[in-house]
Amino acid sequence: MNRLEDALRGALRREEPPAGFAGRVLAAAQGRDQQRAVSRWWFFRQSPRLRWAAAFAAVVLLAGGGIEYRHQQRAKAERAKDQLMLALRITGSKLRLVQERIRWIEEAPMER
Repeated sequence: MNRLEDALRGALRREEPPAGFAGRVLAAAQGRDQQRAVSRWWFFRQSPRLRWAAAFAAVVLLAGGGIEYRHQQRAKAERAKDQLMLALRITGSKLRLVQERIRWIEEAPMER
C-alpha cells in the first residue's frame, strides 16, 4: 500500500504554474466570451424576416403550450371529479347499510 500512496502523493504534489500562465488563461477566456457573444446573435442580424419568423414561432409555441396545459388541467379535473363521484357512491351505499342495520335493531324485539 505504501507504493500506491507514494505514487498518489507524487502525482498530486503541488507544482507552480509557468510564468504568464494566469494571463494566458484570462486572455483565452476573454476571447472565447467575445466570440460566443458575436456568434450568438449573427442569426438575427442576417435578415428581418428571420426575426419575424423566430417571433412567430415563439408565439405559436407559447400558444400551443398554453392550449396543451389547459387540456391537461381539464383532464386532471375530470379524473378528480370521477374519483369524487365514486367515493360518494361508496359512501352512500355504506350509509344505507348502516341505516338498514339501525332500523333492524330498532324494530327487533328487545331480548332480555
